Amino acid sequence: MFQKLKKKSLRNRLSDTGFLIKNSFTIIGKDKDIKTPSVRMIVLSLIITMITYSSFLSFFLLNIKLGVILFLITLILRIYRYFFNVREKAKQSWIVFNTVCGKDISYNDAHVHTKTHKGRLRIIALVDFLMKRLKNTIKRQKKGLIMFLINIAVGFLMEVWDLLSHYMLPAIVIEQKSMKEIIPEMKSLKKNIPATLVGVFGIDFVGNVVNNAFNFFKFFGFLLALFIGYFIAQRTDFCVIHIPGFTNVYGQEYKFCWVPLFLIFFIISIFKAILKNIIDSIKIIYFTIFYTAIRLPDSISPEMKDELNSFLLMKETSSSAEDSEEELAIEE
Repeated sequence: MFQKLKKKSLRNRLSDTGFLIKNSFTIIGKDKDIKTPSVRMIVLSLIITMITYSSFLSFFLLNIKLGVILFLITLILRIYRYFFNVREKAKQSWIVFNTVCGKDISYNDAHVHTKTHKGRLRIIALVDFLMKRLKNTIKRQKKGLIMFLINIAVGFLMEVWDLLSHYMLPAIVIEQKSMKEIIPEMKSLKKNIPATLVGVFGIDFVGNVVNNAFNFFKFFGFLLALFIGYFIAQRTDFCVIHIPGFTNVYGQEYKFCWVPLFLIFFIISIFKAILKNIIDSIKIIYFTIFYTAIRLPDSISPEMKDELNSFLLMKETSSSAEDSEEELAIEE
């Protein structure tokens, strides 16, 4: 009756991701206020990215004082972003819930509504921050069998928390549940959903897919930047770095212009920041609809039930009637 939770293949995850992105924008199109939290998260991420690279640039240009100031601003904003993003995703969840219920509320309405839940939202943001710090700390440790096993355990913990946190947000803003109520509910959730939906939890929501894609572009960009930088360095001394101990085929000391490297990594970081926030919004849209379908199916607008069924199960709306009977079935 129920399938064992398993991770989908890369190909299937990419396919699911494309479906989710396409259909999430369809949901967003039903209320323009749904995209406002996404835009705000993207803007903050871009500001942080630009200040971070400005800090690097200041150090490169030996303006140490400015570099330190910008670095401290970046550090503060990066910590603040955890709390800012959780609040924005909570607002987005509330707007999505009202949209699927056939109600039209504004961003300001969502802002006022989530104000009463700031305490619980801050706890989620704090755990987000601590989990990220834990992951980064583990990465910096010396490699070995023990650290390899710890890495696996932390990776699993991160995935569990990602699922838990995105389920918590709609539970808090929609039904005003406490943490004590949510966690036991999560433990029994898998036993109370159809087998067709269990596979949803195997979706990585492009988390690792995005990281792997950007790692490829970083590597390719790094090689391209070195080539362009080397080409420029042969014709000018502008922003050129000499690398002792490395020589070219002519026995000359290797040198390259660091500007192409800086620009390519800056551009990649900009795109990654935008895409990451879009993915975060897709997650909260999906889980809000999922939570509503599981907990409050009668609240969903009748006109949207078929469309939301297809969205949750990642099936086109043209799916057969036979398929729809096996779906989550947001039925009266």
